[in-house]
Amino acid sequence: MELKFGTSGLRDTVENMTDMECYVNARGFIAYLKETGEFKEGDCIAIGGDRRPSTYKIKRAVAGATCDMGGIADDQGQVPSPALAYYAMRNNMASIMVTGSHIPADRNGIKFTKRTGEILKSDEPGILENVRKERIKVHFNLEEDSIFDKKGNFKTTVEPKFNELLRDKCYTGKARELYIDRYRSVFGNNFFPEGTKIFLYQHSAVARDIVKEIFESLGAQVFAPDIEIDNVPLRSDEFVPVDTESVSDKTLSLFKKVLLDNDLDIGITLDGDSDRPLLVYRECEEGKPKNSVKYITGDILGLLAILGLEKLNIKVDAVCVPVSANDAIIKVCKEKGIELTQTRIGSPFVIAAMNDSIASHSGEWNVFAWESNGGFLTGTDLKIGDKTLRALPTRDAVLPLISVIHLVVKSGMGVSGLIKTLPKRFTHADRKKEFPVEMSKRIISYLTPKDLNDAEELEEIKKRIEEAFLSEDGFGKVKSIDYTDGIKIFFDNGEISHLRPSGNAPEFRNYAIADSQGRAREMVRIGIEKVMPRLAETGGQKVGIKRAVWKI
Repeated sequence: MELKFGTSGLRDTVENMTDMECYVNARGFIAYLKETGEFKEGDCIAIGGDRRPSTYKIKRAVAGATCDMGGIADDQGQVPSPALAYYAMRNNMASIMVTGSHIPADRNGIKFTKRTGEILKSDEPGILENVRKERIKVHFNLEEDSIFDKKGNFKTTVEPKFNELLRDKCYTGKARELYIDRYRSVFGNNFFPEGTKIFLYQHSAVARDIVKEIFESLGAQVFAPDIEIDNVPLRSDEFVPVDTESVSDKTLSLFKKVLLDNDLDIGITLDGDSDRPLLVYRECEEGKPKNSVKYITGDILGLLAILGLEKLNIKVDAVCVPVSANDAIIKVCKEKGIELTQTRIGSPFVIAAMNDSIASHSGEWNVFAWESNGGFLTGTDLKIGDKTLRALPTRDAVLPLISVIHLVVKSGMGVSGLIKTLPKRFTHADRKKEFPVEMSKRIISYLTPKDLNDAEELEEIKKRIEEAFLSEDGFGKVKSIDYTDGIKIFFDNGEISHLRPSGNAPEFRNYAIADSQGRAREMVRIGIEKVMPRLAETGGQKVGIKRAVWKI
C-alpha cells in the first residue's frame, strides 16, 4: 500500500509502513532534492524520531535510503521535530523526522524538511513523482537481487548494513543541545521570576527531558515526578498518544490531581514529537485558587504568546492562522493593527502564508503563525534585547509556553485573569474516530454547492445544514459558510461549527466557537453524537466538488 500525504507529512498504519515503502518514499524525497538542487552526493541528511516502538525500524529504512542515494545519514536519535528541523536548517541540510505526532502507536509517519524548512504543498507533486520513479527502480530488481523479502521487509542479509547507520535507540545528538541553547542563550537564567513553579507531565513525549532542562535553565522550578497517578505513569516507557487539540477527560483529571495535591497553578505537556504544547491551569476567582482546572486551547495559547512577546518589546507585524482558529484572534489583530491571514489547516499552509507576507514587505517585518493544536511558528529572526532568536518556521511547543508563562507570572493576574482580558470567545474540538474516508467525502459533497450563483441550490444547501443542526439543540439559522478547509458554518446567533475530515487519519473533526466554554463543548458533543450521524445517513453521493465561500 502506497503512503499518502496528510495535513503535514506521510502517515499510515505501522502495518503498511513496511521497510520497502518507507525506503522508497525516502528515496523519492532525496531524488526530489537532487532535482531541485538541494542535495548532492556526499551531503548529510539529519534523521530523528519519537519514542514510538515502530520509529527505530522506520528510521533504519530512511537511513538506508539516504546511504543508497549517496548521502550521509546524520542520526540525531530521539529528538523533538522542531529541534531536528532547527539543527538541519542551521547546518544547511535537509531532515527526515519519523513520527506519528499525537496519533496512536499503531500508526506512524515521516515528515520531510528542506534546507529552508518544511516542505510545502507545492513540493508534494514533485516528491510523489520521484517516489513513483524510485518505486519502479526498486520493483524492477529481480527477487534474488532485491534487498527486500516478499513482505516488503529488509532481508536478514542486509539488515546489519542499515543497522550500522543508526545510533543506540535512546541516543540524542547535537540537535538537543542546539535546541536548548536557542532559548537559554536568548532569555538567560533569570528570565522567570523566583518562585515560578510548573508541573511537567512527561508521559512519552520525546522532549520531556529537554523541556525540563530549558525551563530550569531559565529559572523555573519544574515538578516532574516519576510516579503513577491512578495507575497512570507520569513518565511512561509505553507510547502515550496525547492530543493537545482534543484533550481527554483522563488527561485533565490527571493534571487536576497533581496541581491540587501539590498546590500548583500551572501544568504543561507536549504531544509525542513535542511540536504541540498544552498548558493546563488552576482556575482562580478574585485571586483565590479554585478546585477546578482548565486548559488553554492552542489558538488562544498562540494569541497569548504574541501578547507575551510584545511585552518583551518585540513588534508583531503579521499573523497567519488556520481558518479553524478562534475568531477572538481576528478582533485582537484588528485592534492592534496586525496583518492577519487565515489559511487552510496544516503547517504547510500557514508557512506558505508567512512566506508570502515576508515577501510582500521590505525591512524588518516580524511574522508569526500558529495552529489550533498550539504549534507556534516564527517566520523571521527576533531581536530580544541584544540577543537574536533565530526564525523557526516549523511547529514549536517551547516558545509559546515560555512566552505565556512569563506573561502570566509578570502580570500577577494568573491565567484566569489574563484570559478574561481577551474577547470572550471560546473554542473546543474533538473528532469522530474510525470515520470512513469515503463517508467524509460524501458529507462534504452533500453540503457543497456546484454553482455559487445558483440561488435555488444555495437554499437547498441551507436547508440540508439546518436539518442536521437543529434549533432544538440550540443552533441558529445559517448566516454564511466558509469552504476554505472543510465546512465552517456561521450561525446568526454568533456561534460557529466547523466540520473537517482529518488530513492524516480516518477521522472526522468538529470544531466549535461560542460565547462560553460550556456551549462550545456542548456544540462539539452534539456535532459528534447527533449531527454527524444525521449527515452520514442523508449524505448523498456527490464527491470531489470544488470548494469556495458563499453567503446566504
